[in-house]
Amino acid sequence: MTGRGWRVAGRRSPLPLKAGALVVAGTAALLLCGCTPPGLPAPIAPAESSAAGSIPTTDAGVTIGVDGAVTGFNPHAIADYSPAEMAVAGLVLPSVSTVAPNGSVELNRDLVEKAEVTSTDPFTVTYTLDRNASWSDGTPITAEDFSYLRDQMLVQPGTVDPAGYRLIASIVSRNAGKSVDVTFVNPVADWAALFSPLLPSHLLKDSPGGWTQGLAAGIPVSGNRYKMQNNDTVTGEITLVRNDKFWGTQPRPATAVIRIGTATALIDALDRGDLQAVLLQPDAADQRTLDKIVPADRRAPVLLPGTIQLVFNTAGGATAQQKVRRAVAAGLDLPQLRAVLTGGNPDGGAAVPSLVTLSAVGSSQIVTDDPDLAVADLVAAGYHRGPVYMSKNGEILRLTLTYRSDDPRLAAAAQLIQSQLEAIGVEVLLLRDSSSAAVDSRMALGRVDLGLVMVPRGPFDALAAGSAFDCPLPAAQQAGITPAAPLPRAGNLSGYCSAEVQPMLDRAASSGTVRPELNDALSADVPVLPITRPSATFAASALIAPQLGLSGPGWDFSGPLTGLPVWPSK
Repeated sequence: MTGRGWRVAGRRSPLPLKAGALVVAGTAALLLCGCTPPGLPAPIAPAESSAAGSIPTTDAGVTIGVDGAVTGFNPHAIADYSPAEMAVAGLVLPSVSTVAPNGSVELNRDLVEKAEVTSTDPFTVTYTLDRNASWSDGTPITAEDFSYLRDQMLVQPGTVDPAGYRLIASIVSRNAGKSVDVTFVNPVADWAALFSPLLPSHLLKDSPGGWTQGLAAGIPVSGNRYKMQNNDTVTGEITLVRNDKFWGTQPRPATAVIRIGTATALIDALDRGDLQAVLLQPDAADQRTLDKIVPADRRAPVLLPGTIQLVFNTAGGATAQQKVRRAVAAGLDLPQLRAVLTGGNPDGGAAVPSLVTLSAVGSSQIVTDDPDLAVADLVAAGYHRGPVYMSKNGEILRLTLTYRSDDPRLAAAAQLIQSQLEAIGVEVLLLRDSSSAAVDSRMALGRVDLGLVMVPRGPFDALAAGSAFDCPLPAAQQAGITPAAPLPRAGNLSGYCSAEVQPMLDRAASSGTVRPELNDALSADVPVLPITRPSATFAASALIAPQLGLSGPGWDFSGPLTGLPVWPSK
């Protein structure tokens, strides 16, 4: 019997298998149960200072500037994604694995003593948790947190990379919740990426709207080196302090303040010495200023973990027709849209080579910037040109487009999409929404034709592809959940489902390999149109500059602030 280990820099490092009892598949009721495992010591009563943090903010620390709006702190919610949210979650929440700077996915030994494939029939992974691992309020981190995350990833709208969780048949707790047997319906090559990070189930599971509202204003407890002391939306400062209940090595900086602001203001603050580092998505003018005041050896580009996409509703409305989706794509000028989305910064974003990978495996076959082809596709779909707009059966072709209104670049890109599609006879009604309304209330429920959104993803292409394009309901049923009503769309915001493509996605999940024909088939159907992969710039003071020597492909998914616990303090 051969075990699968962590996927490391394009190859696999095998882990030995140990004999283990076969896991009995749990029922849906067991999976949805939120019971505290028996046999654990009583939770430690939190110290009076633990809610606000026991380390004074005047102690030596670092202050980092990050631009862009922060709408929430759930790292598994597409609607909450921002570089600041990702940084906070990585420092406060516990993860089974982390993405190292070199791009390898590595076991987090602070939380997990070992993780190994203990059976191949059925495919089972056993996690052994550190006995001392606990949330900062004294509640142990256990199998209950694994079950809660898996269950929510299946039923909540707009989740990040849910495909691996949909393939879990059961989660069984042993040893008072410190041993976790996870059994899958099929082998999953990239299981190492799952359960990272975990969420505090004991606080969220019984709270109304716990998934969507429990982490909206902050993260109430910690399972990592830092805990959130304060999220001041007036000053724009998120203050993290050492988690004095952390069972591992304490971080060097006692405090970490993440200051939210505009790129212009944060660059000025860095120049004054008020900040030790910045992580920014500057426009062309701000990039020139940053390049002028920060030497090249103290700057590094950081690609963000996902793409800005135009997502089509493939399950209803006019965009359910493939020819209409092709026509919309052909009517758009992607270089113009990229220029708007990057603020004219040539280093602010890159073209996306594929629908299923961020690398150059295959290339998108979607035709863009071809108005004649766009009109021809609409005619083939049964539309004819009127004085201004295309129409069918007396109704003009009118599409709704949602986007988050707190992002001026997305707003400008939405307006450009509106004008470009008007030129081919398509009317577009713009819907200015909050991030949660755009993703969770409109796109995930199929109530809009188009959505312009940043879709984050993890480091493994196969799981990202399955998350975006798996048939939603059959996958949930396969995992043992039969909902009374249709589930909202999780990672698959387009509602796409293809009998031809699904077997390719299944093979990719089992093997961990994405083949070019998968991208070709998806490109032909156009469920989404990737526009750009955004890029940020990390710039540091002389004190922090040595950390740039640790930069690498892993920063694309973990971000440069993941190394903050070992930074020097000011």
